[in-house]
Amino acid sequence: MPSRDCLRRCAGIALALLPLSFCAFAQTDPGPTPGWSVSASVRLRAESLAESFRLLAPEQDHLYFSRTQLGALFQASSWSFEFEVQDSRAWGIETLSPVGTDDVNSLEPINLKLSKQWAAGGDSTLDLTVGRMTLDYGSRRLLARNNFRNTSNAFQGVQLTHSSAASTAQVFYTLPLQRQPDVFAIESLRDNEFRLDKAGRGARFFGGIFDHLLPGADATLGAYVFGSELKDQPGRLVADRELTTLGSRLTWKRGRLDTELEAAYQWGESLASLLSSPSDQLQHRAWFSHLHLGMEVVPGVNLALGYDHATGDRDPFDGRNERFDRLYGARAFDLGPSGIFGAAVRSNLRSPFLRLRWKPTFTQSWLLSYRWLSLDSSRDFFVTGARRDLSGASGREIGGQWELRWRWNPLRSAFDFELGGAYLDKGEYFDGGAGAALNPPSANSSQYLFAQLQWHY
Repeated sequence: MPSRDCLRRCAGIALALLPLSFCAFAQTDPGPTPGWSVSASVRLRAESLAESFRLLAPEQDHLYFSRTQLGALFQASSWSFEFEVQDSRAWGIETLSPVGTDDVNSLEPINLKLSKQWAAGGDSTLDLTVGRMTLDYGSRRLLARNNFRNTSNAFQGVQLTHSSAASTAQVFYTLPLQRQPDVFAIESLRDNEFRLDKAGRGARFFGGIFDHLLPGADATLGAYVFGSELKDQPGRLVADRELTTLGSRLTWKRGRLDTELEAAYQWGESLASLLSSPSDQLQHRAWFSHLHLGMEVVPGVNLALGYDHATGDRDPFDGRNERFDRLYGARAFDLGPSGIFGAAVRSNLRSPFLRLRWKPTFTQSWLLSYRWLSLDSSRDFFVTGARRDLSGASGREIGGQWELRWRWNPLRSAFDFELGGAYLDKGEYFDGGAGAALNPPSANSSQYLFAQLQWHY
């Protein structure tokens, strides 16, 4: 497999060739009509969680969230400039509420970027973007602009994209923005305090992607490689990592059938936890996979059967780390609601599922899903629960997760509505029979509800 030095050299060569690319594509696409456009949205959501699965949590948690977005886009010939501010706040935070920088980030410019487009011959274009930006790729499992989550991943750097009717290729080099206040500044988070996010403090994220539309079929084959580096900085503890992730994704649809297959392998060095010292670097080898098969049973009704697998650390004392790092991906669309719930993540997970989507009208949609959650490694963390049994005697079975969601997008209305919930029927892992200090008994099932209203312009 390619070394990290090789990947850096390749990225350097790609960036060094940019001036040549500009000369080669000197013919400029006239682009859209010059002018400004403005967008805005306000989202309000109430969430409630009872009998949490977390090690430390209130018995009942009721929180309220707001997310306001205001954006402006200026386009002139082949140039464009985009500015977007996102204001994310939370109220009702208790001492042990699972609230952090995923929920609170006040008045943050998440997009502040300048873009230039060149015609590349035929139907092809070349786009260069520089500045602060949000990134989405493919399935969004490893790189996403978050939707359900109250805050969004954002990056500062450069992105070069070549697009045609049949394929897209992209390289990027970025510094991930570190959301402020820090997750340990509980009082500042509770007060929704404003602090500008910072970039370039021990974090880098870079890579390349390629997607190709397969001829003669409604199918796409993609491949990607991501490099991720994270290091401790004064006043900010992280689990250091230096990882490369290589993956591929296939989507296919014919008639009433559809399928998706994605898999990624990850290697490098990482620390086991925030409290590990830099001398405790572990050899990192991990992977994840997703597979689902879907069928349109009748018009508007899709039934899917699938399986998600992300490795966990098999032995905490063997000098290796097999826990998959989920990078900058989203999960609510796939693994169930996040927010103050979020029982499943793509780390130390085995999860078969059955999902039903129903769209009875043009403006309404329903989702009903069932997942069985279990740990890949019984000796590793149940990540979102912050629970662990080093002996493995507690078993793997987290339990069965039900999810129900209803969306209504009225025609000719600036508002849309969403109601949903999840129910975790806890499995044997929570019985407490093994007597593990970090996994005490928690017998009652978890119940989660949310209600959401959004205005958009």
